Amino acid sequence: MGSIVALDEFRQAMGKKPSPKRPPRPKVSGAEVWGRDYREVESIVFGLLTVRGLMAHHMGQHDHAFDHLCLESLEAAYQLSLSGPGRLKTVVKPLKEWILDEMTEDNKRDLSWALVILDLIEKSPIKEKR
Repeated sequence: MGSIVALDEFRQAMGKKPSPKRPPRPKVSGAEVWGRDYREVESIVFGLLTVRGLMAHHMGQHDHAFDHLCLESLEAAYQLSLSGPGRLKTVVKPLKEWILDEMTEDNKRDLSWALVILDLIEKSPIKEKR
């Protein structure tokens, strides 16, 4: 069944462009960040997804290039026993630089958490597979 809409309201509704939604801010707590063992792949995945979420929230959208760098970091961490820690440091460095470039007074608390998480991932040895 149809409904009656005031002409002015209709015109306003037609003139509004849907604004893109900003990705939600991931919940970051010190206990969760510091309480994880970044030698385990699950913790590395948690860390990289948290970093990705924080950056997407503060940039207003997900960036495919940044996501690709996160995937490269995950792959380097997963294959640490084959490629060594040098590869991990090489792929984490552009992530850190990107975060530092995006850092402002308003977002420095969140992006500092992202840098801490990346440092923990980079400096924690990976557990041997059983």
